[in-house]
Amino acid sequence: MSGSPTLPDVWLKRLTEAFETAGAPHSSESLLDAALEQALDLLPGASGEVWFAGPDDGLPDLQVSSGAWRRAREERRGAVHRTLQRHAPRSVHPEPGLFDEGLLLFPFRGTGEVHAALVVEVPGAHAVTREQRLALQTLTDHLAAHLSRRSPGNESSRLRHLGQAAVRINEIQGLQATLDVITEEARALIGAHQAVTSLTVSADWAQAVTAVSMSDKYAPWQSYAVPPDGSGIYALVCQGNTPLRLSQAELEAHPRWRAFGPHAQAHPPMRGWLAVPLVGRDGQNIGLIQLSDRFTGDFTAEDQDVLVQLALVAAARVENARLYDVAQEELRRREQVERDLRALNDGLERRVNERTQQLEVAARQLQDQVNALDGFVAFHEAVGTQTDVLALVQQAAGVIRASLAHVSVAYYERESGLWKARVWSEDILPHVVAQIQAGVPEDAPDFARAVQSEAPVFIDGWEADANSLSSTASYGAVALTPVSTPGGLRGMLAVGTQDARVWTDREQAIVRSVGRSLELALERAEVTSRLQAQNAVLEGFAHLTRDLATQRDPLVIVRRAQEVMLSLLPAGYALYYTPDAGRWRNRVQVGDVGHRDLQAFIDAGPLIGLTPTVDVPWQSRAPYYQDQYARGSDTPPELVTHVSTAASLPVVVRDEVVGVLVMVLFQGRPWTSTDRVVLETVVGSLGLALERAESVALLAQRTEQLESSNAELARSNAELEQFAYVASHDLQAPIRAVTSFASMISRRNGEQLDERGQLYLRHIIDSGEHMKNLVDDLLAFSRLHTQQLAVQPVDSRRVFDTVLHRLSAVPGNEQAQITRTDLPLVLADRQQLDQLLQNLIGNSLKYRRADVLPRVHVSAEADGRMWRFAVKDNGIGIDPRYFDKIFVIFQRLHGRDVYEGTGIGLAVCKKIVERHGGRLWVESTPGEGSTFYFTLPQAPA
Repeated sequence: MSGSPTLPDVWLKRLTEAFETAGAPHSSESLLDAALEQALDLLPGASGEVWFAGPDDGLPDLQVSSGAWRRAREERRGAVHRTLQRHAPRSVHPEPGLFDEGLLLFPFRGTGEVHAALVVEVPGAHAVTREQRLALQTLTDHLAAHLSRRSPGNESSRLRHLGQAAVRINEIQGLQATLDVITEEARALIGAHQAVTSLTVSADWAQAVTAVSMSDKYAPWQSYAVPPDGSGIYALVCQGNTPLRLSQAELEAHPRWRAFGPHAQAHPPMRGWLAVPLVGRDGQNIGLIQLSDRFTGDFTAEDQDVLVQLALVAAARVENARLYDVAQEELRRREQVERDLRALNDGLERRVNERTQQLEVAARQLQDQVNALDGFVAFHEAVGTQTDVLALVQQAAGVIRASLAHVSVAYYERESGLWKARVWSEDILPHVVAQIQAGVPEDAPDFARAVQSEAPVFIDGWEADANSLSSTASYGAVALTPVSTPGGLRGMLAVGTQDARVWTDREQAIVRSVGRSLELALERAEVTSRLQAQNAVLEGFAHLTRDLATQRDPLVIVRRAQEVMLSLLPAGYALYYTPDAGRWRNRVQVGDVGHRDLQAFIDAGPLIGLTPTVDVPWQSRAPYYQDQYARGSDTPPELVTHVSTAASLPVVVRDEVVGVLVMVLFQGRPWTSTDRVVLETVVGSLGLALERAESVALLAQRTEQLESSNAELARSNAELEQFAYVASHDLQAPIRAVTSFASMISRRNGEQLDERGQLYLRHIIDSGEHMKNLVDDLLAFSRLHTQQLAVQPVDSRRVFDTVLHRLSAVPGNEQAQITRTDLPLVLADRQQLDQLLQNLIGNSLKYRRADVLPRVHVSAEADGRMWRFAVKDNGIGIDPRYFDKIFVIFQRLHGRDVYEGTGIGLAVCKKIVERHGGRLWVESTPGEGSTFYFTLPQAPA
């Protein structure tokens, strides 16, 4: 650039000199004081201070302050707190100089997150120019970079930011958008003013500049897009696929530096240079990332390492984005073909419409079916690929309108006590859209009824005013479908028609089907989001895990692990030792040790106790890393002059060390934290794989035994089921005969019998009925042992509501108070859970106290991996001496003349709970009531 320097350039020079004066030997406070002095020199008469974010997003802490303030300290502190919260995400790049309550705020940037802010109070009506704002923001950027470099957690912070950048890059679709994000993330991650990402487009390594990111310092060059010709210094990076890092002096002295050639006037000035290649899966160069003008100082080796890691992620994503763009182009081509075919079909359809009226009706019906089928296919395809909630809702609305062209569709979500529309079909009029966007009260009658019923509600004869939707008065019928996932109620799908006031069966079926499909799609979208985060962690070890899972031979498993580890390291070899008769025996080896006599020494077996490389990890059960191998410590030194680095890791199976895996490298290098994590993770997977291999034989034997036992159990259950059925049938036949004939005698000849004869007949009939109930209960009890459990996630609230409806209809229970809390989702057989609640609540109602209104309350709370239910009543209570007796079959505490029953109900409850892996018990106080507790497994999240 030519001409006099702008204010930021002059001021930046003074700032750099100030930072050098308050440099490394001094404290961070010196840097803050120097920065604050520069800020106030730029704005005479102003007051300034620096605040740092407090712990756990608490209120910020004041670090340094200067000048006389008109606003109170707490007022300034609140303004800083709001600024740090508003601009904390690293993807936000605030404009320089944010006003909050009259204060000028400059959040720190350049380290990925905003942790501090410079606050300036300008006296009177003093105007602050854009150049002064840019200068002050530049100060905060440089100060942030200096403080970040001094931070002991800088490395872990960069790794975290690198991971965040990788996640963001992998979220983007499309080549251009991907390159834009890569460039922005590279500049933010390293802390530089210039970043360019280029892709290889010709055989002579010429690049096309496809993405540029500049800080405000280089605002005039934001749209720079001059394509290079392939002969510049960056060609070295592409040709050799190696990074290149140069200071400004080194850059200008480099023989390949051309000072931009004919484009020098258009190119932004450079201040140092860091470039790393983008390497494809086939090892060929596909481009590079370039950075210039670091916020402070020259680019470091750490900067280069971090940018190389980002380039690995970026290269894979660029290749995927290219494939994505190719796929999109193919999709557009196919869509064009489909449009052409549709146009052709339209012409054919016009000729078909000239036929008879009967064929016209048949054609319309067929087209309706095709449209509905296409819509459902499109929706289910979207379910598999789409995770955005509103996009899925839009797809569902399209499906409904493809099948029912005369309806309108809207989707609501709850916000601040209102149902507010988020998606609506294009046929809805603007004034209706305005009202549904403004919101419908949560207590609107039909909306509330749909929420309470947890099922679609079809309103024939829609009352718009009653539901606070006066603009929808033209609609005759409306359907409201609550959309829920395991996480709770997500929204409300509304469908309305102006053509009728009654829903047909076909219309109801379509709305129900799409609503259910939408719920499944949203549930799958939630699961997909969780899996994406998990897959990012597991991707690096997926191949190894698959290989180890299919192997049974322990030595083959060890060899595969050695091969994986060597593939991630420089040249070397791998050994696997186990103890044998006082020596370490090498069981598996991958790679040549590089010396014939060294191989002979290894094959002979080093002595246990005299081989630290193997002894130390075996005894300590911990990895032993040697950045510089101690030659002669456990091997004759003349045999290992070519060995530089070693790592020994114990292999643990079932909490016991079974061997030691040794990695040896010829090239001298320290073991990095990444190396150690990879080696220890692979060895951990190896231990699990060996444990699995040991279990295979036992598992095969156990499987054979179980298959035999299951066959015998199935045969026994079948016989027991047959016996129970025959016994029940054979016993009930004479019982029915006795009770039937006794009833006939009572009706025909009852008046001829004396009082004792009539008493005998009543005893016969009552005993017959009791015997029938007893046989039925016995049959149900026996089936608990033989029937297979249909275990699945069950909403215990709905089961309770079903039981409540059934018991409330029994005479005598009309005044009973039966209540519940918000019951959970459990893993159970729905039919048996129904029977369990029926028996327990029914007993509470049966054993009530005289002249006391019966009350029963059911609740549940988490108990580890189980839910603990409580059924509490205010009945007659139970003496603690009989707590165990009541759960034994046929054991009764009262005669049948006092309380009806067979004495089997609680035994059935106990068996149901035990079959689900839970337990059942009681706590009671006679005369006050009882509480029956039982546990059931929690349904998976």
